[in-house]
Amino acid sequence: MARLVVGLGLRFPGKTLFQYPEIILGKAAGKAVALLYLWWFFQNCAENYRSFISFLAVSFMPETPLMVFVAFALIMASYGAYYGLEVIARTNQLFLPFVIVSVVLLFFLSVPEMTVNNLLPVFEAGMIHLVKSTAAPLAWFGEVVTFAVFIPYLNRPGQAHRVALFGILGTAAIYEMTVIGIIAIFSPALTAGYLFPVLNGARIIHLANFLERMELVLVVIWTVAGVMRVTLLHWVLVLGSAQWLGLKDYRPMILPVAVILTALFMLIHKGILEEYYFLAWVWPLYSLIIFEAGLPFLLLAVAAIRGVGGKSG
Repeated sequence: MARLVVGLGLRFPGKTLFQYPEIILGKAAGKAVALLYLWWFFQNCAENYRSFISFLAVSFMPETPLMVFVAFALIMASYGAYYGLEVIARTNQLFLPFVIVSVVLLFFLSVPEMTVNNLLPVFEAGMIHLVKSTAAPLAWFGEVVTFAVFIPYLNRPGQAHRVALFGILGTAAIYEMTVIGIIAIFSPALTAGYLFPVLNGARIIHLANFLERMELVLVVIWTVAGVMRVTLLHWVLVLGSAQWLGLKDYRPMILPVAVILTALFMLIHKGILEEYYFLAWVWPLYSLIIFEAGLPFLLLAVAAIRGVGGKSG
């Protein structure tokens, strides 16, 4: 999917995912596809807000009104979106080493609590169930389609394939380290019963009756990563909305996008259990089939057949 998205983007230098569908499919159909992507990014951003806030609210501050968290996240995201992609990227560059080091540190501190037998194969569950379980993480990694918005802003767009691959492999390494560590601690069956298994894993870390309460580190990681993620998606939405409407400056769209996201946040789910069911069973197939694989493949195929754009790189 990364090669598909990058190849498509490189065919249209200086154009984003919200612009080149019109070149490929014509004005009416292209605008419709761009509008579909805008809707998907609105959903994606609202779901990320919801996941980020649900963790903090349910685990640590259950009596705090959700709108307090929403206001904090929206102010931070709007501030980052106002100053643009470079500021967001520089900020992420500043905090990323801390996040990576903290994840690795938590993993190694929890090694004494791990049981290797918990990592034995679970093929008795049946291959169908194992394949189904890959849909959610695959859809999460499939959000690399967002990279189609960043390509025109790279200093060296020709290296986009390498950048996308590095990003996916780095994220996968952190993801796998976390999953393996939690399953080794709690076993697959027990892990499946927790809403926030990583939080439970951090809470059991005790080192020589001195180092404990490591869930506070996890809160910092979650907050930093969550704010960076929603800020980036917020910028994508603001930019995409402006480009779809034909505006020269995206900043006037910051407030309208924030208002729409607030409404979506309050409407999309009634509670955290409904949210988790949607993210596990509905969102993956919906995203994969239509937005992360289906539409990019369709656009690239039509562009190649019609001879539109340059070489895909």
